[in-house]
Amino acid sequence: MKKLETRLLMLLLMVIISGTTYAQNVTLPRTSQQAVLTQRLGISDVTITYHSPSVRGRKVFGGITPYGNIWRAGANENTTINFTNDAIVEGKKIAAGTYGLYMIPGESEFKILFSKFHQSWGTVIPTENDVVLQVSVKTEPIAFQEWLSYNFTDRSSRSLTAALQWEKLRVPFKIEYDVTKLVIDNARAELKGPAGFGWRGYMQAASYCLQNDINLGEAMIWIDKSIANTKGFSNLSVKAGLLTKKGDKLAAEKIMEEAIPTASPFQLNNYGYQLLRQGKTKKAIKVFTLNVESNKDHVFIWGFTDSLAEAHLKDGNKKMALKYYKLGKQKAPQNEQAYFEGVITEIKK
Repeated sequence: MKKLETRLLMLLLMVIISGTTYAQNVTLPRTSQQAVLTQRLGISDVTITYHSPSVRGRKVFGGITPYGNIWRAGANENTTINFTNDAIVEGKKIAAGTYGLYMIPGESEFKILFSKFHQSWGTVIPTENDVVLQVSVKTEPIAFQEWLSYNFTDRSSRSLTAALQWEKLRVPFKIEYDVTKLVIDNARAELKGPAGFGWRGYMQAASYCLQNDINLGEAMIWIDKSIANTKGFSNLSVKAGLLTKKGDKLAAEKIMEEAIPTASPFQLNNYGYQLLRQGKTKKAIKVFTLNVESNKDHVFIWGFTDSLAEAHLKDGNKKMALKYYKLGKQKAPQNEQAYFEGVITEIKK
């Protein structure tokens, strides 16, 4: 009996010592340290989490990372990639979620594998059933890079290129989101919540549709809800833009006539430039003139007169342009004097 008690006591002591030893461990830096890289695209994110090994004088691809073998595309635990929404990788669809990211190196081409299991140790190779997507990409030569890294390049409004870079090789793969669809779907959802209780959310959603020439029917419903809540220059000008897209230019002009009295000085100034870009110089001059005459005591009056002078110059009327550039110089702060003097001198030549 005593022998059994002694054995149990020794076993308990070993457990305590083992637990104590574990608790006394300290956190030390790992040879291949973790990095996390996130890039927003539209309203969606792409995040790559990886551990970064170094070359340390070794031959990497075709050496310690053999051609034709599945590789964890980093070190230590799984390299992972997360898509916050359904995405497209190298032209192939992949569902939102987090995936284990693996690669099969080749001399000029890499296969990239996305595993549905992302919490594995990196050397636990995914089976064929684990892989939800596989794409092939061409590699590119780069200047020598000691540490493995990922980065995002070639960013546009709806796509980007993710790339692994290590040793003398770059492995790029293209990622896309259907940004406009995601934004519209998200707007519909958010307008059922707090964003739908005021005028601004409906106006922003309608404005996005106008700028991207999509979903114009629903955009008109949204802008009417915005105007019904609070009428102002911002939502009235969006409605005018939607009417123009619809081909009803007379109605659009009528809406803008209603909008102008509600505009702030800066909104009027921006609207004047919008007219200039459309080639409507005479209308722009009228808007700029209204802004100057209505805001003579504004702190930025020198800027408004500069806009009016620019419009007159574009219209070929140097006399009126000179008049307002001189007025702008009188009102401008010291640090803007050189600009006005330069313009005035150039017109007088």
